[in-house]
Amino acid sequence: MFDFNNLIQFSHTYCIEICGLLVPMNVLASLQPIIFTVLHRPKKEINLMALVASFYALMIIFHVGSWFIVGVVRIQTFILLGFASCSLMTNIWAVIHGSSMRATIKFFQQFIVKFIKVITFQNQQVIPETK
Repeated sequence: MFDFNNLIQFSHTYCIEICGLLVPMNVLASLQPIIFTVLHRPKKEINLMALVASFYALMIIFHVGSWFIVGVVRIQTFILLGFASCSLMTNIWAVIHGSSMRATIKFFQQFIVKFIKVITFQNQQVIPETK
């Protein structure tokens, strides 16, 4: 039979190392389905990258769950849980409805471009011509 006590002990002993590895891996892996969706890559590639990214997110959720089991309720656990949950939802969104993700990203891209144009136009100082 599998002993969860050893797994929980490992998770607690190497907490900094686990988080130091899983968080950047999760960020990088979760960006790939988003990028692949925007670039209209084949559905098979998007699904594969979302599966890999979801693995990292689930590992973070299990790691946080091991802390909840022993009663450690701190802000770090909730931040990690929220981060992993958002990552997991983003991956699911890319797999289930990639077209709405593309439309949302396109909308935000256009909004940011317009916003930057407004800011740069307002920051330009008109120097009067001297004759």
